[in-house]
Amino acid sequence: MDMDQDSRSSIVIIEAGAGWPTWITEYQRRAPNATVVAQTASEGHAEFRGRVLRRLDELGRGSNVLSVAVVLCAENAHEQAQTTRESICHALSIALEGGDLVLAATDDAEPFKQELFALAGRLCEAPHASRVNVRVRFSSSESGTMPSVVPLVRQSSSPRRAVNSQ
Repeated sequence: MDMDQDSRSSIVIIEAGAGWPTWITEYQRRAPNATVVAQTASEGHAEFRGRVLRRLDELGRGSNVLSVAVVLCAENAHEQAQTTRESICHALSIALEGGDLVLAATDDAEPFKQELFALAGRLCEAPHASRVNVRVRFSSSESGTMPSVVPLVRQSSSPRRAVNSQ
């Protein structure tokens, strides 16, 4: 499917504690209409999953075609985190109109790397997988690590207004 670059969109999903790799800009150049959904430090896995799914639904109603999805993964042995990640990745692979689904992490422990490779394998076996390129990328955290996203708290006793610089 040959489509105008301006109609391509990308989505980046960031789990709390995940790193931000320098190579991500190469994917965003191919699909310049970017959306980022980041898990906050206080957000539960079910809430995060719900927010990602709502955002995917909103993207599906627009005129842009989702062609790149990057999931920045944080090593988390909690079963609920792993289940949430897999659910989000399945939803992304269904929403992608061809293109790339990239699972990314910093150079973490070997068991975590194997977990991501196993997830990639399960995604490749899904019925709709023939139109999606599933990739796994690891990188050092030289470009910076985002330990968590903390919601801005406004103090009512201060005369100044808090400014969110996102």
